[in-house]
This record gives sequence, structure tokens and C-alpha cells, in this order.
Amino acid sequence: MAPWPELLEKQKRNYAQQGLDWKRVARTRIFPQLPERWPRIRRLHRELRRSIPGSWAKARRALDFDLPVRFVLYVGVGCGAGWATQYEGQAACLLGLENAVELPTLRGGSTVVPHEVAHIAHDHWRRRRGLGGIDAGRGPYWQLYVEGFATAVERRIAGPGAFRRRTGRSDWLAWCEDHRSWLAKKFLSDLRRHRSMRPFFGSWYDIRGYRESGYWLGAEVVATLEATRSWRQLATLPERTVRNLMRSGVEELALPDARRSSRAGRVGPPSTSG
Repeated sequence: MAPWPELLEKQKRNYAQQGLDWKRVARTRIFPQLPERWPRIRRLHRELRRSIPGSWAKARRALDFDLPVRFVLYVGVGCGAGWATQYEGQAACLLGLENAVELPTLRGGSTVVPHEVAHIAHDHWRRRRGLGGIDAGRGPYWQLYVEGFATAVERRIAGPGAFRRRTGRSDWLAWCEDHRSWLAKKFLSDLRRHRSMRPFFGSWYDIRGYRESGYWLGAEVVATLEATRSWRQLATLPERTVRNLMRSGVEELALPDARRSSRAGRVGPPSTSG
């Protein structure tokens, strides 16, 4: 990373903000895996160079968004397969190959790129409205909203198979749907008891063996909201409105199926497209 000091500092700062020692993470989770992963990392690098332009074009059309975006492929210390941020003074999608190679398919760009471009568009639209970027909000409901927005866009572009490619489990989507009410109740309970919400979102955490269920949960709530709003309108909701809508959306999902169905007309049907 020495020739790219800005990229190095971004990763170190990311871990510091989480209260983590980046050297310890690198030493225990990243560096031991690299020798075995180098062949796949090289193949993924070639594949992403081919697939990024098409994935970027699809995301741009779906969002009606045309801000220039810089794509950076690198091998780092585990800050994520995709990272929407600023780099060298420009909106950027950083693709960490050491994490992306863990995806079950080398065609990672078909899911990672739309997800991160959605974050970039979301951030840009909020800043233009004077609402602050997506990092300005706080709390689990805000994270559910931000990741739910990007995951809903990802699902719109890549289809339901995006979830399978994300987690590597063919039963992941079915499990989340079967445990819809239970997951929503657990989210509300863990939040109320001030437990860590990382099992819902963190790459190295899981709930009953299923990772990133918070992305699915957020996308389900966002899909309901998107039924009556454009992507841009949904992206520029005031923070207090976001908290209220996400909370009521999760509470709705926590209801037993029969009660939720009887109230569906009041909250609007979920969008089947994304």
C-alpha cells in the first residue's frame, strides 16, 4: 500500500473508527489466507475488469444517475468487498479483492457494483439536498435503511440470485423469508436490549449460520416504501422520518403472517421488482 497512501490511511482509519486494531485483523484474518487465495484473486481481478463497465451501466440506468465514479481494485486488509467512498477527490467504488474473493462466484461485479453505486447515488442525492451524506445518520434503523436501499437496488438489477451470490448459500433467501417474523422480532429485541447489531450486518458474523440477514430485512422494508416513491425520493427522506418508517416497517414484519396480511392494504404492498 506504500505507493497509495490515501488508500492505506482510509483502511487504517476505518478500523480505528470501529475501535479495532487493523494490524491484528490483518495478521489473524487476512494475511494467513492470501497464499491460498492468490490464484482466485488474480482471476477475480481479470473478471472484474471485464464486468465492471456493464454492471456500472446497468446501475446508472436503473437509478437514472450519471455522476462520474472511479473504480479501484486493490488487495487490502478486510474493509469489505465493496466500499462506496471518496478517493482522490472523486466518488469511488473501492473493491477489496481479499474480501470479494470470498463471494461464491467470480462474477462479483454483478452484485457488488450495483450495491456500491446505489450507496454513492444515495449519498450524492442527500448531500445535494443539504441532508448530509449517508454517514451522517446514526443508529441501527439508519443502517437498516442505508443497506436496505442499496440491497433493494442490487436486487432490482441482479435479481433474487444476487442474495445467493452474496452469501454462498442457496437456501439463504428461503431461510430469511421463512424466518421473516422471527428476524424482525430479534432485531427489535436486540436493539431494545442494547445488544450488538453486528450479527445482522457484519461480514464475519452470522445468525444461526446465516450472514447479513440485516441486508435482507432492510431491503424488505425499503421495498414496501419504494412502492409509492422513486429511488431519489426514498433516498432523500429526513432522518427522523427514516427512523419512524424503518421502525414501523420492522414492527410490521414482526407480526404473524395472518395479521400482517390483514394490514397490508394500509401500508401498501411490497414491490415485487426490487
